[in-house]
Amino acid sequence: MHHQSDRDHVAWDIETTGFGWSAEVTVSGFWFPDGHATLIINAGSHSVDKDAFEEHLSEVSNAPVSLVVAPDEVGLLEEMRQLVFERFDREYDRLVAFNAESWKGGFDLPFVRTRCIRQGVHWMFDGIVFADLWEPLKKRLNTTHTAYGTSDSANSLTGSYALLFDQNEGLSDLLDDLDGHAWYRESPYDPFEDSGSAAAHYREGDLLPVCLHNLADVHRTWEIGELVREFVSSKDITEKKL
Repeated sequence: MHHQSDRDHVAWDIETTGFGWSAEVTVSGFWFPDGHATLIINAGSHSVDKDAFEEHLSEVSNAPVSLVVAPDEVGLLEEMRQLVFERFDREYDRLVAFNAESWKGGFDLPFVRTRCIRQGVHWMFDGIVFADLWEPLKKRLNTTHTAYGTSDSANSLTGSYALLFDQNEGLSDLLDDLDGHAWYRESPYDPFEDSGSAAAHYREGDLLPVCLHNLADVHRTWEIGELVREFVSSKDITEKKL
C-alpha cells in the first residue's frame, strides 16, 4: 500500500448468522475508492424494499449505496463473484479488511471459504491482492487506554475507529488535504454495538439495521485503510494474493 502511487483498495466486511461453520453470510459489503458502497444481502425468507433501503442507506451515510438483493446465501456468494469479476482490476485494486485473515487467524476469509465449499460456489477472490489492517494498526499505532495503573487496547474495528477518528477535526482536515479529496467522513450511524445484535435482528427479519451496521463497518474499514496508508510504512503491511 503506497500512499503516493495508488488509492485503489476496496474495503470489505461481512455479517453472518453466527461464528460456527454452519452459520451463513447475511450481508457482504464493499466500499470503493470513489466513495460509494455496494451491499449484497441474503434476503432468505425475509422481504426487502430495495429502493427504500438504498435511499435510507445513502442518506444516512452521505454516500451513494447500491443494494443487491439475493434470494439466499448461494445467490449472495454468486453475486460476490460477479462483483469481483466486473469491478476489480487485478493489476491495481486490492482488498482490505479488518481481522479478516492474519497469521493468527482472522474471521471473514476463512468463513467465506467454508461457505463457498459447503454451497458449491467457486472462490470469488482468486488472484486478488489482500491486506489485513488489524496487524499494522495494532503494532504501528498506539491504541492503548490507560487508567489507574491499568491498560486496555482498543484493537477492535469500532474501538480503534472511535479512538482515532471520532471528534478529531485535525485528522479530518489532514485527510481532506490528501490529493484534495474528502476521504474522512464520520460514521455515527451504526445502530449496534456488536455483530451479535445484527445477527439477532436478521433472524427477526429486521434487515435494514443489519445493512446499516455492515455499511458502517465497511466505511470504518476504508477510513482506517487510508490512515494506515498515510502513516504506516508499506514494509509493515503484509500483502498477498488470495
